[in-house]
Amino acid sequence: MISRGDNFPDFKIKKDSLDKFLFALHKGFSPKDFQEYVKFSDEKMNSSIALLESKNWLHKVNNQYKPTVFIADSKDGELLFKYAKPISGKITKSIHKNLAAIKEQFGKTEIAKKKDFQTWSFFILSDVLLDSWQIDNVEKEFLKQDDRPLRNGKHYYFRITENTNQQIESFGIYGNQTEQIEGRYVSVYGNNRDHLKMAVSENLVSTADNETFDKMAKSFLPELLKILEEERNYSKKIYVQLGYDKEITFEEFFIWWYHLIYTQATNEMKEKGLLTIPESGNFPYTIEG
Repeated sequence: MISRGDNFPDFKIKKDSLDKFLFALHKGFSPKDFQEYVKFSDEKMNSSIALLESKNWLHKVNNQYKPTVFIADSKDGELLFKYAKPISGKITKSIHKNLAAIKEQFGKTEIAKKKDFQTWSFFILSDVLLDSWQIDNVEKEFLKQDDRPLRNGKHYYFRITENTNQQIESFGIYGNQTEQIEGRYVSVYGNNRDHLKMAVSENLVSTADNETFDKMAKSFLPELLKILEEERNYSKKIYVQLGYDKEITFEEFFIWWYHLIYTQATNEMKEKGLLTIPESGNFPYTIEG
């Protein structure tokens, strides 16, 4: 889920196999097919459909029920990564080209007085430049979205994806998990966050450094937007080619595909030695203030 504040679903997605129902619809099965498979009564099936429709999670397209959230199985994931190559490759090259300037900016932080760039490279090049410090900019500047999709009075994006490797996040997507502990925002960036015990980290980000990271993200933004804009028509082509245009908006599709794009760029940067991913797959940090 991508959300802020109290914007989240007010129902349990896994109750009564609602998530599996949406998955079945995505794969082309009808409500009747699903009902026969799970042995639901007509009343239970109808109530499930009514609930999802009322929450803006389900709609009819060409007289067929389709999900309004992003859904992908393992085969979808393979194709989404395959088709992301032209974009992730450009992002990797751009960061490589700008690496000296990025390191120079990092050198002005308080962190740089004690730690070297490579130790923080995964966090800087992936989380700061492409994800947490950047995702709002991508939404507003590329997708032109001031608000996330409205679902029953709440604004949020949501995805349901198959995970074929229970050791890491679905598709190995890198992301953030944040909790407030002892008055501080404690976060972990990575793709191995399940069952993680959150704790205040020695990787402290001061208010001043946090502002520097924000500036770093904004400095790279024009480069990132240029790449995404160059590939807009290609992205729309893939959106249609994979059939997502029959279910969700381009904005809903792209914001999740972008997560696969920057994950792939991150792995490409690792292969080129531009960044170092911790063995655990996670980078813990604590923002002061």
